[in-house]
Amino acid sequence: MVTKLILDYIDNLELFDDEVDQHFESCMALARLGEGLFWIYREIVKIELGLRKESEKDDIELAIVGGILESKPFGLLSCAFQWYAVSACNYAQLVGWLATRDIDSAKKYVKKVMPRLLRYRNKVAAHYAITNPYHDNEADLIASVMTHIIYVRGRLCAAALMPVVRSNGQEIKVSNDNSWSLTLAHECLVQRFWADGEPKSYQSLKVPPGEIKINISWSSLLGKVT
Repeated sequence: MVTKLILDYIDNLELFDDEVDQHFESCMALARLGEGLFWIYREIVKIELGLRKESEKDDIELAIVGGILESKPFGLLSCAFQWYAVSACNYAQLVGWLATRDIDSAKKYVKKVMPRLLRYRNKVAAHYAITNPYHDNEADLIASVMTHIIYVRGRLCAAALMPVVRSNGQEIKVSNDNSWSLTLAHECLVQRFWADGEPKSYQSLKVPPGEIKINISWSSLLGKVT
């Protein structure tokens, strides 16, 4: 019986048994990323549910500071969105590579399936545009470090605050709207990547005899940081 691993349920990207065996570590990397993305999603869902209950009392659709957001863990929320974006893009790029074995095609695949997450990853999560500008205007640079998480109609959203900079009598706006909801993004990605359920990873190694050597480094784990 021929079995297969479905990489993408929408684009019908698959790996058959012999390929899964050949790329065992990559498949496990996908599973670990998937587990982590589900974990982040569930944590954000808990906070959103509480906010929805609070917002219903006064019919609040938008909250930026204070009020229902007053006691929320914004450092954690900001990091969670950044972690999610980086991990989701890593997941998609590895899927693209496993499906094509081509680096450029893998990158194009990420841009196709999650363009907004990729922009957020490039301009905020991987590194702030203000520290590494690339075709960015003044508003883009400021927006990259505006890592506020706000509440909009039942969802927590990142990059929803978009500054407008006045320079030489002109208004400069951000180049792209990179705002996104983590829970909404995840629910869409489930249909593409995990339609049969949440992935399960294992802390296991598969080392073919005579083909690879693995060294374990531990002596420098607490080495000097300069």
